[in-house]
Amino acid sequence: MKKRIIPIRIRRPDDMHFHPRSGRMLQIVLPYTSKVFSRAVAMGNLLRPVVTADDAAVYQREILLNVDDYFTPIMTIMLTKQTTPEIISEAFRGGIRVLKYIPNNVSTNSENGVVLTELQNYYPVLKKVEELGMVFSGHWESPFDKKGIAVPEMAREVEAIRFLDWVVESFPRLKVVVEHASTERMIEYVKEAPGNVGATLTVHHAILVYSDVCDDTDKIYNPHHYCKPIAKSPSDRDAVIKAMISGNPKFFFGSDSAPHPLSAKEKIFPSAGIFTAPVALPLLCGLFEENKALSQLEDFVARFGAEFYGLPLNDDKVVLSKKIWTVPECIEDIHIFKGGERLNWYVENR
Repeated sequence: MKKRIIPIRIRRPDDMHFHPRSGRMLQIVLPYTSKVFSRAVAMGNLLRPVVTADDAAVYQREILLNVDDYFTPIMTIMLTKQTTPEIISEAFRGGIRVLKYIPNNVSTNSENGVVLTELQNYYPVLKKVEELGMVFSGHWESPFDKKGIAVPEMAREVEAIRFLDWVVESFPRLKVVVEHASTERMIEYVKEAPGNVGATLTVHHAILVYSDVCDDTDKIYNPHHYCKPIAKSPSDRDAVIKAMISGNPKFFFGSDSAPHPLSAKEKIFPSAGIFTAPVALPLLCGLFEENKALSQLEDFVARFGAEFYGLPLNDDKVVLSKKIWTVPECIEDIHIFKGGERLNWYVENR
């Protein structure tokens, strides 16, 4: 007789990094996060970036109009060239607890971001973030080396560590999140850093490697696997998995689910981002099961991120069943990660 696998119940998870977009796109993609996760950190690098408390309030209202009462977005504002300590204080009074950082032109809609080499000019801003106990959540990639020479995408995360280290050393009480850590070097840095430094890990960086995205000439042949930071080497991927299942509270889940329409993904130079929200938790179940670490899954997705952010743990539960299902290729004109493939785990409806 075939052994029946009993569904598992875990604390309802949090997604500490996602991109719900806005307008019609938000209406399409947001339910795939809000019906599984209790909370999620909503990044504000929109076409019109979220840079003030008022911007965040408008964006929060748009999100809340499209979710049920049980989902709570964690709102952010962006660090831009115009950000001042006064803007930070006003945002804090408005309930914002996260300053989001993408260096200038490193990723989607970051044209107004602060260049890494000029980050030290924003010492007063970071000091205010530290004083208020806010989180500084950053996309750490540098397009140039110390001599100003362009570096390939594979090397950009490691190249940014020197800038990250300046922040960590200069602000010993600042909570710093390294978003979507994708290299062994960055993961080792976070491990060795003080306790106020943590990192989010994505499911796609635990699955993809560079050859799943680019060919031997560095040309992108699979745009639906293209994201920033780009997928790395097998050893880097293995380091991501090892950190996920380690039980180290410095590492917690952030999907970086970043949908784009097919027209943006399939153009000559595709937009960076992978829509993983519909499959993130089932894929994580599979990864943790393969590595004999299912008992660590709840902490990774539902405890460590909340504790780092100083949030109460969720009381609600989610049920995960061992059930084979086929991932749809697309939702309207948005490609889903692993679309068309069969997965072994399924999240039961709330």
